[in-house]
Amino acid sequence: MAGDVGAFFTQQYLRLGPVFRVHALGRRFTVLAGPEANLFVTKEGRLHLRSREFWMDFDRELGAARSMLSMDGAEHARMRKAQKTGYSRSFIHEHLDDVIGITRREVAAWPLDESVPGLYALQRIITDQLGTIAAGMSPRDYLDDMIVFVRTLLAARVTRQRPAVLMRTPRFRRARRRVEELYATVRAAHEQGGEQRPEADTDLVDDLLALHHADPQFFPETDLMPAVLGPFIAGLDTVGSTCAFMLYALLKHPDLLERMTAEADASFAGGTLSADALRTLDVTHRVGLETLRMYPIAPAITRTVSNTFDFAGYTIPAGEKVIVATTVPHHLEQYFPEPERFDIDRYTPERQEHHQPGVFAPFGAGPHVCLGAGFAEVSIAATMATIVHEIEPALDPPDYVLKISPAPTPSPDDRFKFRVVRRRQSAD
Repeated sequence: MAGDVGAFFTQQYLRLGPVFRVHALGRRFTVLAGPEANLFVTKEGRLHLRSREFWMDFDRELGAARSMLSMDGAEHARMRKAQKTGYSRSFIHEHLDDVIGITRREVAAWPLDESVPGLYALQRIITDQLGTIAAGMSPRDYLDDMIVFVRTLLAARVTRQRPAVLMRTPRFRRARRRVEELYATVRAAHEQGGEQRPEADTDLVDDLLALHHADPQFFPETDLMPAVLGPFIAGLDTVGSTCAFMLYALLKHPDLLERMTAEADASFAGGTLSADALRTLDVTHRVGLETLRMYPIAPAITRTVSNTFDFAGYTIPAGEKVIVATTVPHHLEQYFPEPERFDIDRYTPERQEHHQPGVFAPFGAGPHVCLGAGFAEVSIAATMATIVHEIEPALDPPDYVLKISPAPTPSPDDRFKFRVVRRRQSAD
């Protein structure tokens, strides 16, 4: 389970069925798995499951009593509504020029024919995009500290895959100070210049501050930090990792890389990528979906049972800790034939394997399904299309085989590297 949680849950589902118990990390969990679990959480999760216990240590480390991640019920719905615009597909469509420009600038800095760290390179791009678009500030100078802070905090306090002593190291303490500095800087920039900023320039942080000022009892100042830092935190182990996985998949499947490059070149024919052109990126979209299926960055969600319920012939009592293994169906033969094969034709109109009820859940399930799923899909497609349009990449070394680092969430390990064979645009 510590090495590959998704594979572990899939094996146990095939052996034991949709409900079983595990003892791990000093705790006992009841696991709900398979499409049955996803459908149950989607329909009944609001009534029977809550997220507060899983996230409360994370909130506490950021000085907050609660966050959107740890809220449930009506207050969670209200907080999602307040942040819906800033994390929406339409909002990133309006800022596609920023997405393309940031990606191009980073790609231009990659050296020719030298090793480039895969995950870190993509994290730089995605975190810069999210910070610039959703919070009005590039976190480029803070990225290394953000990585240390977020990954250590998640692994030590949330998933508990790493010892809590890591949070007392000088490295982590410095990272915490830098993250607090980033928060203070972003907040000050919005509060001091908020009245002068045109309404068209408002972003997620403006929406958060507006809610705080309108109802400080519901959303007090002490709860601002995790919300304001959300855009900077969200990309590191979600979109950044997915883009890195997608790059690996393309480099292992040269035919797909060739098809996606041709598609991107056609879409950039006018010099940039428009929202209309983005919607026509069929190969890119299907490569993204297959990446999310094979390499989900959130293979499961953890909850506490708030009200007793029956599931698959068993009674799950109130107070029980449960893991919903949402991505188990991604690797089941009956839903995705040859599940270990990277096959983008699964998503053609003729097959549409991902449209079967309860089988495709890369962004979670239930009331806490990822609010930024649409934003993420646009970011992934635009970023990867720009990269293959700008450069010709290759694995370094060519025979590298993916190893997944499990903590705090699945991501390519540090040995995943690539090199820039040539700059396609400068060569044309």
